[in-house]
Amino acid sequence: MKNTCKKISLIVFILILLFSINTKVFAIGEIIDDGQSFLHAADDGTVNMDIGDIEAASGYLYNILLSAGIVIAVIIATVLGVQFMLSEAEGQAKVKEMLIPFVIGCIIVFGGFGIWKIALELGKNVEGTISSVPSQSQYIIAMLNK
Repeated sequence: MKNTCKKISLIVFILILLFSINTKVFAIGEIIDDGQSFLHAADDGTVNMDIGDIEAASGYLYNILLSAGIVIAVIIATVLGVQFMLSEAEGQAKVKEMLIPFVIGCIIVFGGFGIWKIALELGKNVEGTISSVPSQSQYIIAMLNK
């Protein structure tokens, strides 16, 4: 009886999930139109993007993700440390095996944040030279006029 009740509730749950998923997207035409108008404005040179806002948003996102990475790394390191201290020799060997992926993960995550920070700093240095690079359509027109 208990097993049958679990199966019925699982089937009902799956049916609710299947019928509650809305796959119709109403904004796709608007998204494409906005994207194409932005590209045309970029070709015309009339796009006004505030670099300060982009830098602020990127810095804010960077700080949030870095903080989350640090918190998660500290929690995992604490759990591994407690497990290491409270376990016998066999358990300590398992914790040592789990340390390798933990350290590799930390290197990847914090290395990625380092690369992101370097890219931001290089982007700030290159910022003044971006406006002097012609767009693709300007380049093609210049080549046709030769």
